[in-house]
Amino acid sequence: MPWERPANVPFPNVWWTFEAPDPDREDGALVTYRVEDLTEDRFDDAIKLYTEHFLDDEPLCSYGRVRHIPASYEEMLAFWHYLLSEKFTIVCYKEGSKEMVGANLLSVKMASDKHDVTDLIKTESMQKLVAVNEYMTDTVNLFERYGVDKYLTAYGLSVNSRYRGRGIATEILKARRPICRAFGLRLTSTNFTAIGSQIPAAKVGFKTDLEMQYDEFVKVNPTYTFDGIKSKSLKLMSLPIE
Repeated sequence: MPWERPANVPFPNVWWTFEAPDPDREDGALVTYRVEDLTEDRFDDAIKLYTEHFLDDEPLCSYGRVRHIPASYEEMLAFWHYLLSEKFTIVCYKEGSKEMVGANLLSVKMASDKHDVTDLIKTESMQKLVAVNEYMTDTVNLFERYGVDKYLTAYGLSVNSRYRGRGIATEILKARRPICRAFGLRLTSTNFTAIGSQIPAAKVGFKTDLEMQYDEFVKVNPTYTFDGIKSKSLKLMSLPIE
């Protein structure tokens, strides 16, 4: 069975607050932001954020033209809705505003979980995306390396383009620690596909378990070609929780 959010953990919950520049202030004044659980009434807004500020920017999705191939986009939508229903996704808001600043699609991966939503993936662009991500985690075997039977993972970190360059991604990632502690998880690990997420992850304390240059994946499988992709490498990075 998929792991379920503990009943004793409040929902929704504010996991992290921080100050960062306000894009609506010409003087660059700091304003308070909060990172909290995504509630069902904002699901459509989260889908809009990822459609408009993630699919054409994230290297693998952009390379596979996921947003522009109807069948691939429908598969991605189905996957997103599945993740949102788990009640692990977090979002960032600016204090006093309902505008969605950013989000992170979180999920808990278990060693004993045999349920695989990738069975629903049929389009070539999505299959390649899933395959290279699974190659990373299968190669490392995080359960053995860190001695855990479950860990917090993620399937997309997005920041509204209007708010980029303000350290928002780093602050959203900082919420991983209090979330893991509340859920009783000793590890969080993610495949970070671009420098724009790899640098914030390193700042928070994530360490690289495995790095693969995109042009090296063809050695794994001749069909895993990424000529012209907008990123240098894919990094599997982990953060043990004390």
